[in-house]
Amino acid sequence: MRPNRALEAQDTASSPLLAQDTVESPLLTRAGVGPTSLNAGITWACLGSAAIVCLAPLQYGYHIAELNTPKKIITECAPSIGSKLPQCLPMSDTMFSLATSLFAVGGLVGSLCAGWLAERFGRRGGLVYNNIVFVLGPLLMALAVSPAMLAIGRFVSGVGSGAAIVVAPLYLSEIAPVRLRGTLNLLNQLSIVVGILLTLTVGMVANRGSLWRVSVGGGLVLACAHLALSALAVESPRFLWARGRRAEARTVLRHLRGVADVDAEVATWGVSGDAEQVADDMAADPESLNGTVKPVSSTELRADGTRVTVFNIFRLAQYRRQWLLVLLLQFGQQLSGINTVFYYSSTVLERMFSSQLSSVLTMLIGVLNVVATASAALFIDRFGRRPLLFTSMAAMIVAVTLLGVGLGLGLNVLAAVALYLVVAAFAPGFGPVPFLLGTELFDVRAASAGGAWALGANWVGTFIVAMAFLPIQSLIGEWVFAIFVGSLLVCGGVFYVYVPETKGRTIDEIAATFK
Repeated sequence: MRPNRALEAQDTASSPLLAQDTVESPLLTRAGVGPTSLNAGITWACLGSAAIVCLAPLQYGYHIAELNTPKKIITECAPSIGSKLPQCLPMSDTMFSLATSLFAVGGLVGSLCAGWLAERFGRRGGLVYNNIVFVLGPLLMALAVSPAMLAIGRFVSGVGSGAAIVVAPLYLSEIAPVRLRGTLNLLNQLSIVVGILLTLTVGMVANRGSLWRVSVGGGLVLACAHLALSALAVESPRFLWARGRRAEARTVLRHLRGVADVDAEVATWGVSGDAEQVADDMAADPESLNGTVKPVSSTELRADGTRVTVFNIFRLAQYRRQWLLVLLLQFGQQLSGINTVFYYSSTVLERMFSSQLSSVLTMLIGVLNVVATASAALFIDRFGRRPLLFTSMAAMIVAVTLLGVGLGLGLNVLAAVALYLVVAAFAPGFGPVPFLLGTELFDVRAASAGGAWALGANWVGTFIVAMAFLPIQSLIGEWVFAIFVGSLLVCGGVFYVYVPETKGRTIDEIAATFK
């Protein structure tokens, strides 16, 4: 069966970058000759597109901790005279907690809209449009004249963050080589922790006077950088394939893999996706599959082509188990207590050290977070997801217990060390693995909807912890950490029974285990 050369030429011509790659590289002139894409590693083209897209989760990381260090100078100051913008925004701890938590409410809204965004505009295209809210949120916060305006800015930034951490890991999984999918997807979590480190560093430097406005407005620079660079990234080939744009998908895949023979990899994709568009395209051009997949009639595709959305995924039997599992993975991640470290580490450390020293120590938590997350690249595709997840959770049980004991008994040094241990335990395993599994457990038809629900559960957990931690701590003291330990134990048991190993398996092979 011959390829559709006319359609491929048309798709290639629409992208000058891909056209240049196809013409100039000798590897891309004859299919079936030389190495195959299933054996390919991570090329510079793949890494470059991934790095550009990861500016989206980096912005999430920046926003999640942006109120941590400057809390005191935002809420407390002398009255300012003759300034258009007030030096600070006096507010109660309850109001500050609300402003912090509204970020999670916005994140929930963004994550539930992310599926539509990714399906309507594509993975890359959806993230480009998402920068609109990433521009608006920092502007509102940097120009805030009241606590309410600051809180609204946090909510808007949360909407962008919610969409970013659904779509970005989905994109990374779809462009990654099968055998290195975990390693490439780790860039999502690494970008988040780099964003956290960046905002902690900016917060430490700008921790005086009205410079907190620079800190909360810094996300604007990241959004503009993403907008400027996004044209250099390619669209997900799996998304293109699912939309019936198979010749274009092949061209993109060859560009990402640096080899001509992509037939074996494309064959693993099947014809799942937007059944209406695939069926129509196949009817118009039955030879465009190039012999990689057995043709299926338009009638058969339409009969099995229910469009999967956030409103029906939990009612479809073939996806219900995965849906429940990713909900628990993400919700359980937040009930581990990790965000109490990032939200309230400065408050905890200021009990023991000066404000200046606590800012430095908080920034060092961010450094450790980056190093520990990066270390997971050495293990995630070598030993698999399950060993990394369970080792991380076991270490967190010990670290969170030590944190509670240290704070409860007034052992300041133990409490400070335990903060670092919690991050070191979380970052290489329980941090990235739920995001990775959320993209691996669903086939391409359900990936966007499943990811939206997964991150929705994450945001619900984030909001609950952010709102409830301080009030519960005031009632039961440091026994609040026992709740986190209990959650880790329960979730660990459930994950041990139900979470499959996905290392080295294609997305469709993983999805088939749940049918």
